[in-house]
Amino acid sequence: MLRIAQILPALNVGGVETGTVDLAKALKKRGDEPFVISNGGPLVDELVKAGISHLTLPVHRKSLTSLSLVRQIQAFIERERIDILHARSRIPAWLAYLAVRRTNCDFVTTCHGYYSKHFFSRVMGWGKKVIVISHSIGRRMIDDFGVPPERIRLIHRGVDLAHYPFSADKYKKPKSGPFRIINVGRITPIKGHGDFIRAVHLLSKRIHNLEVSIVGTPDDDKVSYFRNLKLMVERLGLGSQVKFLGTRRDVPQLLQSADLLVLPSRIPEAFGRVLIEAGAVGTVAIASRIGGILDVIDEGENGLLFSPENFEEMATLMEKILLDRLLARKLSSNLRRKVEHEFSLDQMVEKTSDVYREVKQQKRILITKLGAVGDLVLATPSFRMVRKRFPNAHISLLVDPKLIPLVQRCPYFDEIIAYNRSHYSDQWQRLFKLSKRLRRWGFDLSIDFQNNWRTHALAFLAGVPKRYGYKRGIAGFLLTHPVVFWDRSLSPVEHQFQVLKRAGVIQFENAIELWPDSEADAHISKQLREAKNGAAPIRIGLVLGASPRWPTKQWPVERFVELSKRLRDELDCQIVLIGREEDESLARVFKRDHLKGILNLTGKTSLPQLVSLVKQLDLLVTGDTAPLHMASAFDTKTVALFGPTEPKRHMPPGEGHIALVKRIPCQPCYSGTCRNSIKLLCLKEISVDEVFETIKQQLQLAGARPLGSSQVMG
Repeated sequence: MLRIAQILPALNVGGVETGTVDLAKALKKRGDEPFVISNGGPLVDELVKAGISHLTLPVHRKSLTSLSLVRQIQAFIERERIDILHARSRIPAWLAYLAVRRTNCDFVTTCHGYYSKHFFSRVMGWGKKVIVISHSIGRRMIDDFGVPPERIRLIHRGVDLAHYPFSADKYKKPKSGPFRIINVGRITPIKGHGDFIRAVHLLSKRIHNLEVSIVGTPDDDKVSYFRNLKLMVERLGLGSQVKFLGTRRDVPQLLQSADLLVLPSRIPEAFGRVLIEAGAVGTVAIASRIGGILDVIDEGENGLLFSPENFEEMATLMEKILLDRLLARKLSSNLRRKVEHEFSLDQMVEKTSDVYREVKQQKRILITKLGAVGDLVLATPSFRMVRKRFPNAHISLLVDPKLIPLVQRCPYFDEIIAYNRSHYSDQWQRLFKLSKRLRRWGFDLSIDFQNNWRTHALAFLAGVPKRYGYKRGIAGFLLTHPVVFWDRSLSPVEHQFQVLKRAGVIQFENAIELWPDSEADAHISKQLREAKNGAAPIRIGLVLGASPRWPTKQWPVERFVELSKRLRDELDCQIVLIGREEDESLARVFKRDHLKGILNLTGKTSLPQLVSLVKQLDLLVTGDTAPLHMASAFDTKTVALFGPTEPKRHMPPGEGHIALVKRIPCQPCYSGTCRNSIKLLCLKEISVDEVFETIKQQLQLAGARPLGSSQVMG
């Protein structure tokens, strides 16, 4: 069962309003729980009789004061646990859009008209799904408002055929009484009432026994236009033939008693509901050849069309229909048949319900984690948690292109989007270009694990309605669901979980995953096999360097050289040097000492090969670097050498990891520049003997005690 609220300006008598009430009643019968929000009106009584809740709010007001209603609508959404808020007009749509951003409710719109091309109309294209009531409206939303075609759903308006009984015998016999012509619609210049009255005037000279009914009332700003229409009728001598009936609740009966419906719109109709109402009861319709009317009337098959504002052509077609009963019978029967097949209320409800369920079941989620390598590795538990929470969602990862090989085999993403953050010269241009692409894809929520001003701005510019992340810096206000408190005692995965909890993830997991490449596995295996020293050596990797931003994390290379000698001489280990191209100068120190049995892979491994290498090691000695976190994804034990950072926060999850740290007064400093009088004292205090003995413990040599979970030794 879905809880669905429709929001529109008011519930006065009209096509949009009637469709809203019809849909709410039908949803109720299907077992869903419908609600309606409006400023009220005569149709509220129908909702009340059907047991449907109505919230009366002045959502029709075109005023900035209406923004005060956003909190009330948000409270209503949360109180009633609304799943979908369906907006049917621009002012209510703005209020609805602003309200749903901080809730778990989804936003859907229906475009009922040809909206003017200004910013305030764009909200009608911001629904997760945008329902259009005709092909022409759909084309306008695509061409003029940039709505991606894949987000648009065409659902024609429908009528309850039970309320519109078909008169099959209406045109079987010659007409004996007066010919009855009806026009139904708001009294406004765009509906072409003046053209219609001129056409009636021409027709009255050819056919004398006419009765013409104009059903509808003007808006407040169209009262003078209405007076001019009445004056025109009198001046043309049509006072006895043309009657203004105002608002009527018996439109089905009026249509049934008419011989002809005329819809003389001057500008494109969004659809023309009255056409299908006339077709339902079996009354012939003629209309302007324009807009959504063409979805209903197939010219010459189920109705006739004339050029807008051409009252002479309109009069000719009116005469043709009224005098040719055989033609009228054919057109009316065909229109009824089309209404049954394409425009019934049941079909409208079924298609709309399908949209609602599609919206709830198929979320699009954008996860942003641009880098660096270690940070991306530490985010893999969060990727898994998101997929478990949203198993049917389309999940995309936004990442630096250099890091794509690390996650391209991750099963938790449907797609990976590249964004190179290292180019600063045209960053704004690229940011806007990417946001435009993301907007077209229609993401429902973004989870920002990068948490900087660029990524906050990107999700905002992409129109993602729900934006989760840490509120960091001046752009933090762009998040709709921010985490405002940064708890320094938490690990990176736990920090990410604070964001995920806001998005509905409740089950915490911290196991790191990586997905090695088979070709990289084979390549590394071959190198290790060809370089091995001895029958079955223990493989130990030494990560020599550190991030350029963190030289304070680098243990002195001379210590690595001394450690290597002892590992080779006393434990007969195969040593593998690991690092970036920038670390090759460190590896050359080993060559000067003529150490044999060392495989130097610094600067010689791709990212997938680095993952495979860490996977095939028995133990890794490293600072607080990316390979440390990679090791947690496999059975590779680690001895981690911590200097400026806190191991309790940065040690990887899982068992088999030991951190060595010296608690001097300035540790941890979290600085890339050492300010101690003895440079890098925190790392220099970690001796080769201590590291060597810890390695033996990790390898459970010389009677070392069994290993438990991660340990911090200081």
